[in-house]
Amino acid sequence: MISREYRNTRFLIVDSQLESRLLLERKLKALGAWYIDVAVDGQHAIDRCGKGLFDVVICEYALEGRNGQHVLEELRERALLRFTSLFIMMSAETTREMVLGAIDHQPDAYISKPIVENVLQQRLDALLIDNESLYDIRHAMDMKRTSEAINRCEEKIRKGSKYLRWCEKTVAELYLQTKAYPEALRVYKQVLNEKPLVWAQLGIARVYLALAEYEQAETFLKQVIKTAPNCLHAYDLMADLLVETGRAVEAQAVLTDAVNRSPAAIRRHARLGDLSMHNQDVETATEAFRNAVEMGSHSVFNRPENHIGYARALTEKSESAPKELRDDLARDALSVLEKMASSLEGGDLIHFQRSVIDAKLHHRLQNEPEEAASLAKAEGLYQRIGLELKSEKALEYAEALLGAGKDTQAEFILAQVSLLHAGDEKVMQRVAQIREEPVSAGARQRAAELNKEGIKLVESGDFAGAIRVFTDALDYSPRHPALNLNLVQVIVKSMENRQTDEQSLNLAKQCLGRLGNLPESHRQYARYHHLKQKLGIL
Repeated sequence: MISREYRNTRFLIVDSQLESRLLLERKLKALGAWYIDVAVDGQHAIDRCGKGLFDVVICEYALEGRNGQHVLEELRERALLRFTSLFIMMSAETTREMVLGAIDHQPDAYISKPIVENVLQQRLDALLIDNESLYDIRHAMDMKRTSEAINRCEEKIRKGSKYLRWCEKTVAELYLQTKAYPEALRVYKQVLNEKPLVWAQLGIARVYLALAEYEQAETFLKQVIKTAPNCLHAYDLMADLLVETGRAVEAQAVLTDAVNRSPAAIRRHARLGDLSMHNQDVETATEAFRNAVEMGSHSVFNRPENHIGYARALTEKSESAPKELRDDLARDALSVLEKMASSLEGGDLIHFQRSVIDAKLHHRLQNEPEEAASLAKAEGLYQRIGLELKSEKALEYAEALLGAGKDTQAEFILAQVSLLHAGDEKVMQRVAQIREEPVSAGARQRAAELNKEGIKLVESGDFAGAIRVFTDALDYSPRHPALNLNLVQVIVKSMENRQTDEQSLNLAKQCLGRLGNLPESHRQYARYHHLKQKLGIL
């Protein structure tokens, strides 16, 4: 060793098996270590690191609850593990899934079990020597003295240090973090002039992406994905690029490929869920958010947004599902919201979204008191955060209000969104669409399919069948003017042919009642007025 001998190194052993902990402790003591602490599971390890600093954490991967990767991610996310500290993963089997799952938070080393003493010493010696040689840089990073860390890296690079590549990679990352893009690009290009290293190619893509030079960034990312298909960070960056350039469907395909290669990445599942919902692919979104929620139960990445996304996807799915499945899916979505841990409830935005989705689900299940309570809670939150909401969240609230028959309140929200986003054509189109048909895209599609089926039945003279189908269509889109008028029209025809009953007549009245506030400027108003008069006469 150089100067940091084993007796000056603070070790933490994390293993659920007593025999394994004792065995490793004996081996470390034989090497001269005396400061050795232990943890029996992931939460215990995080608690120990929260109360004290360790130079080396040796952690079993296969822990109950939080596994070793969960522990590493939380320690890094919460800054409980310093740059000067080492994290070593132990495992009886280093699986492909385990290694590929550690994208953003890689351990410093893997050690295979059973541990052989001389192999352990060789690995630890090498790691501790390297760490000591780079200690000044890592310590500066711990102290957030970025300029000092950059200068020390550049100095080692000029001197041709044996740690040249590590210093180049680190200094380029520091330049990126401080938005010194020309300097970062200089370092990455210098590396590539000497050797085609994947991390340098990826770094150049990141610089070009930050500078919005998308064409050049895409060229490098395609090259990385082709030559290193397991470099999953490249897929994440490519998805970001595709979204920025208006290719969200392609971005979803890229993330799907990445998820298939590494199924354990929680944040990527959540990202895929968001993109799929944007692309109106509710099936993929439901599966992606389900994975994010289930895999994240013991992770620092267990975000309330994942639970909200899962519940929203199930809600959307219930709105377009066959009648016999709709209520079950709605109850599943309510269950997801109910199971959100109190620690995950988040701030006003999370509470607001939860209340809106809650209201839509209770409306689906015809739980009127619960629906009213959820909308009242959403209203109070909207008064606090309404102007800060993204348009899609406010419009989701307007949908819930329209579903509950609170047209005046809904119109206030729609008018406010229109005022705030007057120059955004897509938002304005969505506002108009909600005024016409305040349901999900899937429900609109299902209603349209049933509407076509109903028209064919009318043309064949099957009025009773058409009434049934139009009624089913209105279950998916109850406020749509044309759908309501189609049902009224077929009921009028059946009345003229003496093929109707009192139940059908009441249906026609309900349809006309839904359109009572239809403005005279609406393209369906003349038809509405004509059918209303005709039904009155009949």
